[in-house]
Amino acid sequence: MSNEIPPEIEIMPRKLMSRNKAEDLIHLIKDTGLVKEVLIQKHRYSDGSYLVGRFILIINVNSPEEVINKIKPICDQMMPYGYDIRIGRFVKLRPTVSDYIRGDYYWIRSLEEVRK
Repeated sequence: MSNEIPPEIEIMPRKLMSRNKAEDLIHLIKDTGLVKEVLIQKHRYSDGSYLVGRFILIINVNSPEEVINKIKPICDQMMPYGYDIRIGRFVKLRPTVSDYIRGDYYWIRSLEEVRK
């Protein structure tokens, strides 16, 4: 694979997903072998539970269409109420000045580990 960073895929369910259902979806997507990492955007509650509102897939291949063709049946099964899929860049590649000022280094380390 070249040094070019492949695009990411965003899956946006039309309803918030429960933690268990989201974890099942993540495992099924990772089992395809085309996805390196799945990042989630979640809405936390005071009791520690959360609902998932967005998935960002960091893919292993340069062809996002191949990944979408593979995961679309999984998404149809797990989200019968509908979802939207977009291709693009959803995670920033390098820290901003604000990140350095705040000392926000956690995401930098974790993103570097994912990109390896």
